[in-house]
Amino acid sequence: MISISRLPMLWTVVCFCLAGVLSSPHIAVAQKQAEEIQREQKLRDEALNTLDTLGDLLKSRVEQLAAIEELTNELKATKEEAIKKTVEEKIKAENADLVKLDKQISALTTAVTEEEANGDQNQKFNLQAELESLVQPFVKMMKDATENARQIESLRRSLITAEKQQELALRAVERLKLLLSVEDDKFQITSALSESSDSEKASKKPKKSPTREHLSKLLKTWEARQQEAKNLQETAEQQLTVRMDQQSRSSGGLGTYATQFFRNRGLNLLLAISAFGGVFVVMGLIARLAGWLQHRQGIPRSFATRLAGLLFKVATAIVAFLAMLAVFNIMNDWLLLGIASVFAIATAWVGLKMLPNISEQITLLLNLGAVQEGERIMLAGVPWRVQRLDFYTDLVNPALDGGTFTLPVRELVGLHSRPAAKDEAWFPTRKGDWVQIKDDQIARVLNQTPELVQVEEIGGSIVTFETTAFLAEAPRNLSSGYRIQTEFGLDYRHQAIATDEIPDKLGLHVENGLKDLLGSEGVANVDVDLINLGDSAIVFEVEAVIHGQFASRYEDVEREIARLVVEACNKHEWSIPFPQMVVHRAS
Repeated sequence: MISISRLPMLWTVVCFCLAGVLSSPHIAVAQKQAEEIQREQKLRDEALNTLDTLGDLLKSRVEQLAAIEELTNELKATKEEAIKKTVEEKIKAENADLVKLDKQISALTTAVTEEEANGDQNQKFNLQAELESLVQPFVKMMKDATENARQIESLRRSLITAEKQQELALRAVERLKLLLSVEDDKFQITSALSESSDSEKASKKPKKSPTREHLSKLLKTWEARQQEAKNLQETAEQQLTVRMDQQSRSSGGLGTYATQFFRNRGLNLLLAISAFGGVFVVMGLIARLAGWLQHRQGIPRSFATRLAGLLFKVATAIVAFLAMLAVFNIMNDWLLLGIASVFAIATAWVGLKMLPNISEQITLLLNLGAVQEGERIMLAGVPWRVQRLDFYTDLVNPALDGGTFTLPVRELVGLHSRPAAKDEAWFPTRKGDWVQIKDDQIARVLNQTPELVQVEEIGGSIVTFETTAFLAEAPRNLSSGYRIQTEFGLDYRHQAIATDEIPDKLGLHVENGLKDLLGSEGVANVDVDLINLGDSAIVFEVEAVIHGQFASRYEDVEREIARLVVEACNKHEWSIPFPQMVVHRAS
C-alpha cells in the first residue's frame, strides 16, 4: 500500500514523464528545423564564395578577350609573314585559354562539368593513356624520392668528367709549352746564323716564326679549356658538398618518402586492407556455413556444388578487391588506387598467360580431371587416397603415422588416379610387423611415416630408411605367416624308401620338434617332398608353414629345422652323402 503522504510526489513524477512524452515530438521537430536552417546557411555561404570566385573569373575573361582583340588588330596591321605566323599562334593559344576559362565558369556556376554533361559519347578510350595516368602518380613519387640521390650521382659523374678534362688539358698545355721552348731555341739559332751570313738582314729585327704563332694560339686554347675544366670541377665539388650536407641533415631518400607514405596514406591503406580481409572473412564464414549445412543435410559434393563453390571463391576475390578500391576511391587516394589497379591489370595479364594450366586446375577442382576425389593416386612411390579435392587437396594414407597432408591442386596436374580395389593394402607393412629385408635380415617395424621407416633388427640395432627406399627393398612381411624351406640329400641306397617312408617319418619328426619349440598353435603345416635326383644324392625339401605371431622366431625355426633333419637321419640311420666325383679309367 502507498501512503497518502507520498501521493503528491508520485503525481509530480507522473506529470513530468507525461510532459516529456508529449514534448518529445516537438523537440524532434525543432531539432530538424535547426538542422534545415544550418544547411541553408551553409549553402548560402558556399554560394557567396562561388559568386566571389565567379567575379574573378569573369574579370579574367574580359582581360582575355581584350588581349585577343589586341592581337587581332596587330595581325591586321602586320604585313610580314613571319610576324603574322607568330601572332596567329598567340591568338590560337589565347583562344584555347578562353575555352578553358569558359569551361571553368560553367562548372563553377552549375556544378556540372562538360564531360559529365556530354557523357562518354565524345571521348575516345586510349588504353595507353589510361595506363599512363594510373602509373604516373607512382612514378612521380619514386622520382621525387630518388631526386637527391640522382642529383648526387650526376654531380659525381660531372666531377669525374671535369677531373679527366683537366688532366687532359694539363697534359696538352705541358706538351705545347715544351714545343714552344724548343721552337724558341731553334729560332734563336737560326737568327744567329742569318746575322753572321748577311749583314743587311742582321740590322733588321727578326720576326716570329709561323710555327710559334700556331703553337701559341693552341696553348691559349688549351689553357682556357684547363680553366673551364677547373671551374667545372670546383662548381661540381661545391654542389656535391651542398647535396651531401642536405642528405646528412635529413634522412632523405626512399626512407623519408616511405615514412611520409605510411604517415599520410597509412590510414587509407589500413582501411583498405581491413575491407579486403573483412570481405574474405565474411564470405569465408558464409562458405563454411553452406558447407556445414550441406554436410548436415547429407548432400553429396556433386558437379553443381563444386561449380557453385568455385564461382563463390572467384566472386569472393573480386568483391574483396572491389571493396579495397572503393575505400581508396572514398578516401580520394589516387596513388593507392592507381597502384591497386595496375596490380589488378598485371594479375589479369599473368592469369591470361597461365590460362592453359589454370584450366587444368579448374577441371580438377570440378572433379572432372584425371585425379578424382575418393580415388587412389601414387605420389613419390607411395599410394594416397584423395580425401577432399579442393584448392588445397587433402591426401590420406591410413597405414602411415601422420599419413595426412595437404597439397596445392596445381601439384596434382599431370597425375592420374584410379578407384581402389576392395581390401587393397595402402602399405606393405604396419607398425609392429616383422619383415625380412636386405640380406635376409629380420626386423620389426617401429615407425612408418610418409618420409621415413624405422625398423629394429634382432639384437636391437635400429635402421632408418627413406620410405621410397624401404619400398624398393620389397620387404617380406612375416607377421601374416611365413614358410621356411630347407633342401638336403640322402644316399641312393635309400632309394627303396625314398618316396614314402622317408617323407612320412621325417615330416612327423620335424613337425613334432617344431611344436615342442613353438607350441601346437605355432605350426600350420609341415611337408617333406622328393624334389630332385642329384648326381650323388636323392634331394628332399622340407617346408614348414608358421603362423605370423611367431615371426620373431624366424631364425630359430630355420635353425631348428636343420637340426631336426640331421637328428632324424641319425635316428633312422639315413646316410647323407658327400659330393662325389666318378673317374673312369681307360682299359
